Amino acid sequence: MSRDMTLKHRATKSDRNRRLMAMFETGQSIPALMVKFGLSKNRVMAILRDERNRRAASTDPFYRNLRSQAAS
Repeated sequence: MSRDMTLKHRATKSDRNRRLMAMFETGQSIPALMVKFGLSKNRVMAILRDERNRRAASTDPFYRNLRSQAAS
Protein backbone atom coordinates (compact mmCIF):
# COMPACT_ATOMS: atom_id res chain seq x y z
CA MET A 1 0.00 0.00 0.00
CA SER A 2 1.41 3.40 -0.93
CA ARG A 3 1.93 6.26 1.48
CA ASP A 4 -0.63 8.39 -0.43
CA MET A 5 -3.25 5.71 0.03
CA THR A 6 -2.80 5.55 3.80
CA LEU A 7 -2.85 9.33 4.24
CA LYS A 8 -6.10 9.52 2.30
CA HIS A 9 -7.84 7.32 4.86
CA ARG A 10 -6.62 8.80 8.11
CA ALA A 11 -6.37 12.22 9.66
CA THR A 12 -3.07 14.05 9.69
CA LYS A 13 -1.38 15.38 12.80
CA SER A 14 -2.40 18.90 11.86
CA ASP A 15 -6.05 17.77 11.78
CA ARG A 16 -5.60 16.21 15.21
CA ASN A 17 -3.95 19.35 16.55
CA ARG A 18 -6.75 21.55 15.23
CA ARG A 19 -9.36 19.27 16.81
CA LEU A 20 -7.45 19.30 20.10
CA MET A 21 -7.36 23.12 20.10
CA ALA A 22 -11.07 23.34 19.23
CA MET A 23 -11.94 20.98 22.08
CA PHE A 24 -9.80 23.00 24.49
CA GLU A 25 -11.55 26.20 23.42
CA THR A 26 -14.95 24.65 24.09
CA GLY A 27 -14.01 23.86 27.66
CA GLN A 28 -12.29 20.46 27.62
CA SER A 29 -9.67 20.19 30.35
CA ILE A 30 -6.06 19.33 29.65
CA PRO A 31 -6.34 16.00 31.54
CA ALA A 32 -9.38 15.10 29.41
CA LEU A 33 -7.46 15.93 26.23
CA MET A 34 -4.52 13.84 27.44
CA VAL A 35 -6.79 10.81 27.78
CA LYS A 36 -8.75 11.43 24.57
CA PHE A 37 -5.66 11.79 22.37
CA GLY A 38 -3.29 9.53 24.33
CA LEU A 39 -0.72 12.28 24.82
CA SER A 40 1.37 13.52 27.73
CA LYS A 41 0.61 16.80 29.44
CA ASN A 42 3.76 18.32 27.96
CA ARG A 43 2.73 17.32 24.44
CA VAL A 44 -0.82 18.67 24.84
CA MET A 45 0.60 21.97 26.13
CA ALA A 46 3.08 22.13 23.23
CA ILE A 47 0.31 21.54 20.69
CA LEU A 48 -1.87 24.27 22.25
CA ARG A 49 1.07 26.69 22.23
CA ASP A 50 1.91 25.86 18.60
CA GLU A 51 -1.71 26.24 17.51
CA ARG A 52 -1.94 29.65 19.19
CA ASN A 53 1.24 30.74 17.41
CA ARG A 54 -0.02 29.44 14.06
CA ARG A 55 -3.27 31.32 14.50
CA ALA A 56 -1.32 34.52 15.05
CA ALA A 57 1.26 34.22 12.27
CA SER A 58 0.71 31.37 9.80
CA THR A 59 0.13 32.03 6.10
CA ASP A 60 -1.86 28.80 5.81
CA PRO A 61 -5.35 29.58 4.44
CA PHE A 62 -7.02 27.81 7.38
CA TYR A 63 -5.37 30.15 9.89
CA ARG A 64 -5.79 33.25 7.70
CA ASN A 65 -9.53 32.54 7.60
CA LEU A 66 -9.64 32.21 11.39
CA ARG A 67 -7.89 35.55 11.77
CA SER A 68 -10.18 37.28 9.34
CA GLN A 69 -13.27 35.84 11.09
CA ALA A 70 -11.98 37.00 14.46
CA ALA A 71 -11.31 40.51 13.14
CA SER A 72 -14.85 40.95 11.81
